[in-house]
Amino acid sequence: MQSIPTNIITGFLGTGKTTTILQLLQNKPATERWAVLVNEFGEVGIDGHLLGQNAGEDIFIQEVPGGCMCCTNGLPVQIALNRLLRKARPQRLLIEPTGLGHPAEIIALLRSDLYRQTLDLRATLTLLDARHLGSEKHLGNSTFQQQLQVADVLVANKEDTYSPPGPRTA
Repeated sequence: MQSIPTNIITGFLGTGKTTTILQLLQNKPATERWAVLVNEFGEVGIDGHLLGQNAGEDIFIQEVPGGCMCCTNGLPVQIALNRLLRKARPQRLLIEPTGLGHPAEIIALLRSDLYRQTLDLRATLTLLDARHLGSEKHLGNSTFQQQLQVADVLVANKEDTYSPPGPRTA
């Protein structure tokens, strides 16, 4: 296994990361094997369960449960990733960190000597909830800022629910 095209799909909680991955999986070439490494912050792996329903002979899912992927960036993530790569032998890898995660740490791991020959890190997609584009809560959050900084591609999801702010009053 060498140079597996790898994408990170990041964004705050509720931005549609899992939905986006499900859509990508539905449109993957029929002749390719894809793998997804998904991070669950809670004890119950909701995303892995949703994605697992789409698993088959050519789609493989591996969860990193119980903590933020970037904070558990040591042995648990490496074990999960290594297990997934060995089992799936994928032709593409998608990684979904938790919405609370710091993707710069994940990128550093994937670019380290451990994975430099195996993974070909491609675009990092950062999903944004269009309803929160002007939110000070989001704009002032350091995790949100880091997600924006590492993004190669920004995707504004939920644009159908966006409404511009009303006129400002003095």
